[in-house]
Amino acid sequence: MDGSPDRTVTLRTIAAAAGVSVSSVSRVLSGRGDLKRETRERVLEAARALEYDASGPHRGRPTVLDPRLIELVLGSFDDAWTDAVTTGAREAAFRLGFDLVLTLERDDPADDWPTRVATRRPSGVIIGIIRPTQRQLDQLRGLRIPIVLLEPRSDPQGELASVGTTDWQGGYDAGIHLIESGAAGFVVVTGTPPYRFGRAREEGFRQAIADHRPESPVHHVNGRWTDAVVTEELLKTLVSAPTPTAVFACNDEMAFAVYRAAGRLGRRIPDDIRVVGFNDEPRAATASPPLTSVQQPLREMAARAVELVRDLRHRDADHFERVELPSALVARGSTGFGTGDDVESAPGAPSQ
Repeated sequence: MDGSPDRTVTLRTIAAAAGVSVSSVSRVLSGRGDLKRETRERVLEAARALEYDASGPHRGRPTVLDPRLIELVLGSFDDAWTDAVTTGAREAAFRLGFDLVLTLERDDPADDWPTRVATRRPSGVIIGIIRPTQRQLDQLRGLRIPIVLLEPRSDPQGELASVGTTDWQGGYDAGIHLIESGAAGFVVVTGTPPYRFGRAREEGFRQAIADHRPESPVHHVNGRWTDAVVTEELLKTLVSAPTPTAVFACNDEMAFAVYRAAGRLGRRIPDDIRVVGFNDEPRAATASPPLTSVQQPLREMAARAVELVRDLRHRDADHFERVELPSALVARGSTGFGTGDDVESAPGAPSQ
């Protein structure tokens, strides 16, 4: 084959290659019905091998049956991040005349969320944080509906539409702010695995230090994105770092682990340790002292993802540019501002 999709390949050809019935092939490629996972995988693998163009000339356009329904797929629905995303998506969906369905990515590999999506045949799918596997994408593409990634863990390389925030700039702003706070040493705490957004935030922070305090090393500490704990690595780093120590945590969860570490070491925030987080969760403003954090426009990001679903239903695209909405640093007591004051810096500008 010459590498181009072969539109002469029929469902019967795929059925013969996969060893299943023609009706089973039709159900897999159209996303209808509930078939065994092994059957779906054999059909999709045969279709790929035969270079079958499942989308044809109407790729990206809605199916005949359009329920005006958008699926929001998330790994959980029990934290501040998902609360804000769900609210933003719901408000935008209702404003644009869609209903919103919340779909959970469960731990059970046999309970595959694309099958549940296919059963409902929505107008589009928004996938938050998680990056679907190639097999899952193949199944979703068979539905010929828009797919939008919301702050994906890895870079989709233009293959899918995606929406996020200015992670690199947010890290840079955090670095500038901590430099201006008069810190003597710098520490960055980032989560494992090293997701795309975590790398971008750390790179932005390091660039700010390199630009304005090139003589100062930046110490790296590994943390956990969720359920962050105080580690020996964190304690040793804080003990050995010059005082006052500036810590940029790549999310608020890890920033609060720094708070707990400071308490164990008898260090005061912000006198001895100055902390900036990322996400600006609601509890950031009520912490003691209130946490300086880089605010993501989560509701706006989710709303933009809904708008992209609407737009992509009526046009084709082979390459997608990432949509980024600006972050903003909100300065509070953890970096020396009065505990009652929130000072929001303009995106990309140093804190004053």
